[in-house]
Amino acid sequence: MNVSLPSLLAQATTIHTDPVSAALQSRGMVLAVLVLLVLMSVLTWFIIGARAWALYNLRKEIDAFRTAFNRHEDLTAAADQLKMYVALPHFKLLIALLKEIARYPVDDEADLSALERTMARASEPLVSDLEAGLTVLGSIASAAPFIGLFGTVWGIMMAFGSLSDSGSVLQTVAPHIAEALVATAVGLLAAIPAVIGYNALTRMVKQIVTDLDGFGLDLLNTVGRQQRGL
Repeated sequence: MNVSLPSLLAQATTIHTDPVSAALQSRGMVLAVLVLLVLMSVLTWFIIGARAWALYNLRKEIDAFRTAFNRHEDLTAAADQLKMYVALPHFKLLIALLKEIARYPVDDEADLSALERTMARASEPLVSDLEAGLTVLGSIASAAPFIGLFGTVWGIMMAFGSLSDSGSVLQTVAPHIAEALVATAVGLLAAIPAVIGYNALTRMVKQIVTDLDGFGLDLLNTVGRQQRGL
C-alpha cells in the first residue's frame, strides 16, 4: 500500500478531530470507558460537594458545642444540658466517658488509663464516619487515569485493526485515534478533581479529628481534677 506524502497532507485537511465530536462518535469498548469515566466524575463532584458541606456545618456545630461545654464544670450536667448536640462526635465521646465512669462504685476513683482506652475505642468509629467518601475519592483519583489509558490503548488497537487497502489511511485511522485519546483526557478530568477534593476533605477531617483528640484530653483532665477535688 503506497501512499504519497502530498496525498496524506490532502487527506489531513479534511479530517476533523473535535474532542466532543470524537467522544460522541465513540463506540464499543471506548464508549463503555467514557461512560464509566463520566459516571466516576459525577460521583466525584457529588461526594466533594456533599462531604464539604457536611464537614463545614459540622465544624460550626463543634465550635458552638465547645463554647457551650466550657461553661459547665460538671461533665454530667454538661451532657444533660447539651443534648441538642447528640449527633456530634464530641458529644458521643463524652457519653462514652460517662458510661465508663458509671461502672465504678460511687466511692471509687475511675482509672484514668482505662478511661483513655475507652475513649480511644469510642473514637475509632467516629473517625471512620468523618472519613466517609474519602476512600471512594482516592480510588477514583488513582484508577481514572489508568481506565482512560486502557480506553486509549484499546481504541488505537481497533484503529489500526480497521486499516484497509483503500489508501485513505488518515481518514480511516485518525477518527478512531481521536476517539481513543479522548478517553485519556476524560480520565484525567475525572482524576484531577478527585485528587484535589481528596486532599481538601482530608485536611478538613484531620482538623476535626485533632480537635476531637484535644477534647478527649480535656475530658480526662476534668475527671482528674474532680477526683483530686480541685
